[in-house]
Amino acid sequence: MTIDLASRKVDLWTAAMVPDPDLYDVAARVSTIPDTAAAVLRFANSAYVGAVYPVGTVLEAVIRVGSRSVGALAMASLNRELVDTWGAPELWEESLVVGRAAKLIGRLHGTSRTESEHLFVAGLFSCAGTAGLYMEDEGYLPWRRKQWARGISDKDLLRREKMAYGVDHVEKASQLLDEWNLPTDIIATIASHHDPVTETDARLWAAMTSLFDDSKARCHNTTFRTAMEKIGLGEHVSFVETEARLFADVTIESFSTEALPPWDAPREV
Repeated sequence: MTIDLASRKVDLWTAAMVPDPDLYDVAARVSTIPDTAAAVLRFANSAYVGAVYPVGTVLEAVIRVGSRSVGALAMASLNRELVDTWGAPELWEESLVVGRAAKLIGRLHGTSRTESEHLFVAGLFSCAGTAGLYMEDEGYLPWRRKQWARGISDKDLLRREKMAYGVDHVEKASQLLDEWNLPTDIIATIASHHDPVTETDARLWAAMTSLFDDSKARCHNTTFRTAMEKIGLGEHVSFVETEARLFADVTIESFSTEALPPWDAPREV
């Protein structure tokens, strides 16, 4: 993926997130990004958004799903390209789950729509450091799983990463995301997820624990339920888990490489 295409996706997200977006402008921007245009059309025609009749133009799709969903798909597309480039495509589904879970947690806490969207992007790119280290060393993910299986602490893992690679995955994430010009407040939230300082940091951390298996839970000394109870949302564990995984499944399907039906094919705005 070129820097220009990545910049277009970030610019699309920015344009879609303003309080009163120009949907014609958003649709025009989508039309210049082929994979995002196709994904927006698939998403708009899915049962997930309650589609009862098909739409066939980008503008119609943008109107149906709303600018914020379009922005989310643009960032999901950017994230997919990045993890593929970094050689860890299996992290994409995990990123989608964490991003959606973070947004839901924000909404359950009554945060503004803007802050909820920032939580989504922070969750989406929370795997950046992991993918970046994997790009440098294909043995990184198996090595990390062994560390978890041994039950080492979260801080010990970061220390061992720094000894082995010169940076830990948190520092690596900040370096990579700064190169892609993500907003500094989002980068700061991702950088703080292991040691939450603000309520936003704690929300992202809770979302990340939704992926924890037994070994990860031992390493980090927490579970998703414990993390959710700590921020006052223990009764919403099942809802967030189910909805986040459903969103990930629908998004992955929306970016399918299968041919679009004739009425789905992207056309000029």
